[in-house]
Amino acid sequence: MANSTKKTKALSLNGGLKSFLGYLEGTQKSTNTIKNYRLDIQSFLGFISAQYPGKNIGYKDIGRHDIEEYRKELQKQGLMTNTRRRKLLTVTQFLGYLAKRKKASQSLSQKFAAPHKVEKVPYTLSSEALLLAIHTLPSLTFLEERNRLLLWILAETGCLVSEVSQLRFDQWKLSAKKIAHVEFFGKSLRSVPVSMELFHAVEKFRKREGSNPQWIFLGFNKFGSLGHPITDRGVELLVKAYAKKLGSEDLTPRTFRHSAVVFWFKQGLKIPEIQARLGLKTPYAFRAYEPLFKSMSGTKPKE
Repeated sequence: MANSTKKTKALSLNGGLKSFLGYLEGTQKSTNTIKNYRLDIQSFLGFISAQYPGKNIGYKDIGRHDIEEYRKELQKQGLMTNTRRRKLLTVTQFLGYLAKRKKASQSLSQKFAAPHKVEKVPYTLSSEALLLAIHTLPSLTFLEERNRLLLWILAETGCLVSEVSQLRFDQWKLSAKKIAHVEFFGKSLRSVPVSMELFHAVEKFRKREGSNPQWIFLGFNKFGSLGHPITDRGVELLVKAYAKKLGSEDLTPRTFRHSAVVFWFKQGLKIPEIQARLGLKTPYAFRAYEPLFKSMSGTKPKE
């Protein structure tokens, strides 16, 4: 344990946790994210308390040695590498937050070593099969056409949930050479080519009675249109509702994205172009796809 010579009122373990959770709420973290942070930190605080039974432990007493002991404990429990990594990174972020506010030892503001992340092989489906299944979906009612079009865009562009939910009609362009594309304005500005069939489907939906002049996908409840874009959660629930019809109960919005990457690779696109279509600034994320690429060609994708 680190010794503290400064005679200030010690912050209780629960008080530090409450302060950090308030900070997370203030930075607009999701409810689920905050919950996971809380559970991981409570696990660590329980470990610290068990190490020093009967003592009134404060954050000024916790040192780097305690973090190392916690790392050993996680390993002893036989937890998966990524789980241990997450727990350690959460704890170090938490203690670093307190150290910057002079509520914990300044040594805790320095980075700690964490296990390297083990990339999971992405779950994918055939993009061709997904698109074929989407085209067979009914589109007689306004909602049916909305849902079909949203799924189609996810499958063809590999965009993020946060991007498809905020799509506007003015993001769809036709070049002088009659090449259709959609512009995404999320974390990374980019243009993704789309089929003329999809481009015309968007135009047709724009002219449909009940459509919004700005947003493509409005949110709905049992009383009708909410007048604003569908939420990210709404997109996730929509995909879940159609998953079985599209061939897999395990289908998620991310499955569309991963499947598009594999489809583009099969078409012969090079990594920089695939990366640009996804809006990724570095090739780091492609490490997860390497096993898939190798199984398809026996070599790494072209640089």
